Amino acid sequence: MNKEGIPCAVGSSTPRENLEQALDTLGMRKDFAAFVTSEDVEHGKPAPDVYQKAAQRLGLEACECAVFEDSLAGIVAAARAGAVKVAIVHEADRMNAESANAFLKTLEEPPPDTTIFMLTTRPNDLLDTIRSRCIALRVDSEPEPLDDEQWLEWLEDFKKWQKTLMGGKIRKGDSVSGAVIGCYGLIARFGAILGRLVDEIADMDESESDELDDEMIEAVRASQRRALRKRLLADIEDACVDCALGGNGVPAVKISRAVAALEKSAAYMELNMPDAPAIEYFMLSSLRIWTR
Repeated sequence: MNKEGIPCAVGSSTPRENLEQALDTLGMRKDFAAFVTSEDVEHGKPAPDVYQKAAQRLGLEACECAVFEDSLAGIVAAARAGAVKVAIVHEADRMNAESANAFLKTLEEPPPDTTIFMLTTRPNDLLDTIRSRCIALRVDSEPEPLDDEQWLEWLEDFKKWQKTLMGGKIRKGDSVSGAVIGCYGLIARFGAILGRLVDEIADMDESESDELDDEMIEAVRASQRRALRKRLLADIEDACVDCALGGNGVPAVKISRAVAALEKSAAYMELNMPDAPAIEYFMLSSLRIWTR
């Protein structure tokens, strides 16, 4: 938008310090001409104050602006401000039949001045009736690396553990015990890191929480957990393959079996198996694969 000369602003219910930290981390502060936070207005979302103030700082009327939102409170705030709305539906393929049929009515009669984006990595899982009412766009992108110190340490320890297995040094005795203890240590740390990261990104403020019921809040956080878990599993797959390729004479069939075990663990998680037993399946499968 900046290249096209379209001024952009951020309207957020978070404190200014949190917003500035996020933008500085992403290197995006320079991309926005104005910032409005909960500290700048009397009422946060779903009240329209944030977006009205943002439009004012851009020298525009709210009706001349388009709002990009991924929360119900934000969409309501944009509607009340009189702005054009852009709604983003994450993991659209996870809608059950009842929800999909209800959403179909929205697509047939969309709200005025509203554009809806449905994001999915599995478009074929959407109902045919929904897909027929959408314009399909494929976007190729690489996920941002997860720069978390504890997670990077976990990956390094995982590689060391896998190299020990590949080295054929755990045939009996203490070595076997050490490998198993290391396995369960990694499992426990995986769960702790995932839980902490989910807590850190669950930054839903009080105004948004007031707008949503407990079931919807839980659904949002479950979605955040699934998305983050996918990133962690992708990192594990890369670490597993890189480590194996760095060994001498590692059979390709073992690499494919290890990746297949990880994919099966991911599938178990998608079927709502708890994270701990699902990642345990992969780790124990790896132990068997690399020591045979």
